[in-house]
Amino acid sequence: MGEFMNICVFGAASKVIDKKYLDAVEEMGEYLAKNGHDLVFGSGRTGNMGAAARGFRKGGGKTHGVIPKFFKEDLSDYVDFDCDEMIYTDTMRERKAIMEDMADAFIITPGGCGTFEEFFEVLTLKQLGRHRKPIAVYNIDGYYDIMDSVMDNSIGEGFIRGNVTALYKMFPSLDGLLEYIERDDMQGLTLRDLK
Repeated sequence: MGEFMNICVFGAASKVIDKKYLDAVEEMGEYLAKNGHDLVFGSGRTGNMGAAARGFRKGGGKTHGVIPKFFKEDLSDYVDFDCDEMIYTDTMRERKAIMEDMADAFIITPGGCGTFEEFFEVLTLKQLGRHRKPIAVYNIDGYYDIMDSVMDNSIGEGFIRGNVTALYKMFPSLDGLLEYIERDDMQGLTLRDLK
């Protein structure tokens, strides 16, 4: 078991996604909690966010939710109010900043626009040397294969440096994911190598 980490999990809040994603994310949460880690997330009760929280609780981990205040009034049926710690923010931007600051590592599970944005934001910040936190993409049932192709195309066209792929890692299963987030060293790269 590695050193304790707050692991930020990004993922869908959708109520209509396939159960295969929910089951895999819940299993992941339980596995990470049983290995001594806690969850930082957007305090969602539904979709992959809800599945992550259920898994962490099942595994004995704590859940730290971060949610904009307007969710309490407008989107309360999406909110998990049973977190061990709840932080309310004024804006979505502040929400992301707090989650990023609290996290020791990031796991991207299948999601939509918000999840894509969160992945690319933490990846860009890492590329700019603002953090060195591990970023794991949990590629359940090949969901992120197309994103992988987009990255390869952008690298091939010269828009993204090839070594950016050292800043995150795709995992088709839980095999190796925990070891990666506990021990990632960016393959020894420094900010200078990435510019």
